[in-house]
Amino acid sequence: MQLGWIDFSATERSKVLSILDLLSEKATLDELGISPIRDGFSNMFFPGTSTIQTRAKYFFIVPYAMKSLEKTAGTSSIFKKELDELEKRCGYKFLENDPNEEGVIGKRSLNKGKWVKRPPSDIYWAGLRTYGIFSAGKMSKDECINAVCNQLSVKNNVRFLGNSNDNSEENETDDKHPEELSYSSFWNIPTFKPDWFSTLKMDLTKDEAHFLKARIIKSCPDSIMGYILSHDMKSFAELESFEDISVLISQFPEDMQNEYYLARDFSSFIYVARVLFNLIIAPENETAIAEYDRLYPQLKELSEVDLEAIYQLLEIKEIGLIGFLNDLKKLMIEGNTDKMMALIREREGRLKGDSRAKTVHPEELEQGWYGGGLLDYRFTAAKQIIADIFRGEEEGNA
Repeated sequence: MQLGWIDFSATERSKVLSILDLLSEKATLDELGISPIRDGFSNMFFPGTSTIQTRAKYFFIVPYAMKSLEKTAGTSSIFKKELDELEKRCGYKFLENDPNEEGVIGKRSLNKGKWVKRPPSDIYWAGLRTYGIFSAGKMSKDECINAVCNQLSVKNNVRFLGNSNDNSEENETDDKHPEELSYSSFWNIPTFKPDWFSTLKMDLTKDEAHFLKARIIKSCPDSIMGYILSHDMKSFAELESFEDISVLISQFPEDMQNEYYLARDFSSFIYVARVLFNLIIAPENETAIAEYDRLYPQLKELSEVDLEAIYQLLEIKEIGLIGFLNDLKKLMIEGNTDKMMALIREREGRLKGDSRAKTVHPEELEQGWYGGGLLDYRFTAAKQIIADIFRGEEEGNA
């Protein structure tokens, strides 16, 4: 099936591409409509992150690139084109330094002489706002570029018109020479240096690591991410999965512990539905059969997740989602596999319609696993960013 849309602005196009990027990653597929809970916990634990972020360095590349352009770009279209080209050059620079560098955005495209549809400035923009590195509130990237270009245009117009003669009447003279007009940058980025590109490396410098760490701690002090950084819990970077946080969780505040256990229990709970989803699509799926055989004796235990506490904590009000999860819980307690499968079919059908529901047309699908496994809550992306910060503090150049 081909998907098309009509967009009326670059901002709308960026939003659609964001959704498509999420849907392109198997681990983030949301066949059963549980994203309000998944994303709610993700934003709570690891704010400012997304599943398609790769390395912490991009939290600096984007503002560095924009600051390099903001005093010289002409129209907003020119600014966007030059920004895209500069971000692309950064990718080539990383690969030139180390062809095996991990986390280079667009690596496969660059090796083919192409570039990505969603550059780093799109992928990291929300995080830059969350951490206060971008200092103009909720302004979008396009709105920022437009504001920068308008500001530069005003300054250039004043320069073109010039100042009145000093002997003119007071009300005819300009307030200031154009060179003295203050220029308002939208970036809180003291680590910026004009020659940043010539020394560009993926690893953070010590100053960058200290700065990003401080911004995350200040902007997100009540998150797992903020707590790990503020308490220098370096062992976090050695964990393999979200579930492994349990080995450290006793060191966290009680409220944070409770939130973690709710998220972990929900992950195990909804995983049962994801296994059944794959059994519906492919009854001979050996992996799904083995997983459900393993889970079936635990259904009552897995159903003990406190759904009401989750709804309240994350302010979930979607009636369809609440009804589905409550019904799933009851059927898990009963151990009624057939009714659980029927519930899952009904849920996907309501979300997508029979024409697009995978459980209605399994014969059209390639063999594989659909709908994801245990929820990651952006652990993988956050772990890499945290690891980059700790490494930069210890090993980064001054």
